[in-house]
Amino acid sequence: MAMDKLLELKNISKSYSGVEVLRDITIDLAKGEVLCFVGENGAGKSTLIKIISGAVYPDGGTIRYFGKEYGKLHPKNVIDLGVATIYQEIDLVDNLTVAENIFLGAELKNRIGIIQAREQERQADELLEKLQLNDISGKTLLANLSTAQKQCVQIVKALKNEARVLILDEPTASLGDKETKVLLELVKKLAGQGMGIIYISHFIDELFALGDTLLILKDGRQTAVRKTEETTPEQVIHDMIGRDASSFYQREYFQTGSRMLRAEHYANRQTVHDVSFGMKSGEVFGLGGLVGAGRTELVRMIYGADPKLDGKLYLDGKEITPVNPKDAIGKGIFMISEDRKGEGLLTLRSVKENIMITHNEEKEWIHLGKESRMTVQSIENLGIKTPGQNAEVTSLSGGNQQKTIIARCVMDPGEVYIFDEPTKGVDVGAKEEIYKHILNLAKEDKFVIIISSDMPELLSMSDRIGVMCGGRLVDIVDVKETTEADLMRKYLGLS
Repeated sequence: MAMDKLLELKNISKSYSGVEVLRDITIDLAKGEVLCFVGENGAGKSTLIKIISGAVYPDGGTIRYFGKEYGKLHPKNVIDLGVATIYQEIDLVDNLTVAENIFLGAELKNRIGIIQAREQERQADELLEKLQLNDISGKTLLANLSTAQKQCVQIVKALKNEARVLILDEPTASLGDKETKVLLELVKKLAGQGMGIIYISHFIDELFALGDTLLILKDGRQTAVRKTEETTPEQVIHDMIGRDASSFYQREYFQTGSRMLRAEHYANRQTVHDVSFGMKSGEVFGLGGLVGAGRTELVRMIYGADPKLDGKLYLDGKEITPVNPKDAIGKGIFMISEDRKGEGLLTLRSVKENIMITHNEEKEWIHLGKESRMTVQSIENLGIKTPGQNAEVTSLSGGNQQKTIIARCVMDPGEVYIFDEPTKGVDVGAKEEIYKHILNLAKEDKFVIIISSDMPELLSMSDRIGVMCGGRLVDIVDVKETTEADLMRKYLGLS
C-alpha cells in the first residue's frame, strides 16, 4: 500500500565539481522497516543521508516524503515533516540537563516567557519512560551520562518532535558491546511501533541483527537491494567490494630489530593501575581489551596528553618520557587519536594544512612551493583520494581523513607511532591501505603500538598483544599462539 511508504527515492544523483558521488539511487522506506545503507567509505552513504535530510540538494531525481513530492527543502522543513537525523558525533550540550537538551530551541514557557523547567522534566521523564530508559532522568546533567545514554537522549529528542522517520549514522561506532545492545534494543522497539528507520553501520553483524532491507552502495551506485533474511554477510561484503573478503588481513611478517622501548609503572587515579611492558623495534605491539579497560588512557599518558600519577618511558635504557604532546613530537613520538574530528583534524582547514601543520610548526618562513610538493608527495604515497591539496579536509571520506592524519605523522622522521583505533569508521578497502602504511613503519625498524576493538584486526596486525582488563595489563600473548576465544576470555578476566 502506497500509504505505508514513508519515503520514496527515485533516480537520485549527485556530483561535486564533476565527480559523481551518487547515481540513480532508487529505494523506498515503509512503516516499521529498518533500511540499512551498506558500503565502503566514499560509497555515497553520507551524501544520501544529507540529501534525505535536506542538507544537500540532489542534481537529479525525486524524493517523496509521506506520499508527497516537494520542491527544494531545507533541513528545518524536513525535520518539521517528521524526519530526524542523528549523526555519529553527539549533538547535545553537556552542561544542560537531559530535559533542557530535549527541549532546546523549543522550550516550554509560561505567559510571561519564563521557562517551565519542572514541566519540561515531567514531559522528558514521560518520553524516557515510554522507551523504558529507566536509568535516565530528565533532571540529570547530560555530562553524567555514558555515550550510549547520550545517543538515546538524541533519539528521545527526535520523538519529542514527533519524528516518523529516524536516520542513524554510525550510532554505535564509539560504544562498547553492552552499550551497543541498549541502543539496538531501542531501535528495534521504535521500528516495532511503526517508525521507519534508516541505519548506517560498519558492523555487519549489527546490520543483520537489526535490518529488514540492505541497500548496498559501491562508488555511488546501488549494487544490490537485499532482504537480510535472504542473504549472508559474505554476499554483502562481495556486493560492497566486488571481491570475497576474509575478516583477517594477511600481513607479511619480518624480523624485529634490536632496539628496546620500555613503558614503566604507568598509572593514573582511576583507569590505569601500574602498567609496564617492553617491545622491540620493528614490532607491532597490540593493546586489546573491552571498552573501559584503560587502553586509550594508557597510551594518552605515554604520549603526554593526559596527567598521570606515575610512569616513565625508556628508549634503549635512556629516559624519554614526554611532558606533553609537543614534547612527544619533538622526541619522535606520534599518536593518531581515535577521535578524528575532535583531536586529529583541523576541520575547517585544507588537506595541505592538515598534513603540514607539525612540520611547519617551528618554522619562521614557509617555502610555499616546497610545501606544495611535499603535500602532493604525501597524497600520492598514502593514496589519499581528494579533489586537490586545497580541498577542505572534511570534504573527504572517513578513510581519507584518517590517511591525512597518518600523512602528517610520517612527514617527519619519528621513532614511536601509536595508533588508537586506526580504522574506526573506515571501509574495507581503505583499511587495507592503512594497514600497509602501519606495517611499513614497523619494516623501517620503528616502534608501533596499535589499539583496536576489532579483534580480527588486532590478531592479524600485531606480533604480540598486551591484554588490558580493569585498568591492568593482565597478560601479553604471542599472536601465533592465541585464538579469538582465548583472547576474549582474557578480556573478560575469565582466565
